[in-house]
Amino acid sequence: MTVDEFWHHLSTLEDFGARRHFRELGEFALDALVVPHSNASCERVFSKVNLIKTKPRNRLITGTLNGLMHTSECVKMAGGCTNFKPTTIMLRSMTTSNLYRKRTAPTQQD
Repeated sequence: MTVDEFWHHLSTLEDFGARRHFRELGEFALDALVVPHSNASCERVFSKVNLIKTKPRNRLITGTLNGLMHTSECVKMAGGCTNFKPTTIMLRSMTTSNLYRKRTAPTQQD
């Protein structure tokens, strides 16, 4: 029996009078199991953002930063850049119209 199964079973355990004596204890333990053990994963993300968004690159917009973060994770999951194989969808999306969209000229407010 896993830890969460144990606490769930304990919280639903009833005596002969249909009373659940350990309901609150079981629910508390299940709530405590949800809390992350550390914030290391969040800190890793902040570190990676700080490595990408340096002083010379401080004008990166959120979408670009998000794309760079996803790209980094995708390459890492593939086992490095030498093992990364782009999908056909990835290759087809690398068009001039997707990469270099024209900006519209700002309009004057009267």
